[in-house]
Amino acid sequence: MSLPPRREANEEPDRRSFANLAVLIAVAALVILAYWVFEALDHSRAFQRCLDSGRRNCVDFVNPAK
Repeated sequence: MSLPPRREANEEPDRRSFANLAVLIAVAALVILAYWVFEALDHSRAFQRCLDSGRRNCVDFVNPAK
């Protein structure tokens, strides 16, 4: 059996740092996407509740002017 080729000592930490950064960016993107989806679902639910109650001006009710 032959041993695998030996890697240089300073090559491995750079690769790990890049991998950790890539994972951090991916997780942050997933969190932002999940927040956006839940906000859209909440807005849709509020709009549907307004329509179900028989109101006609639901856009003003769900999106109040600031």
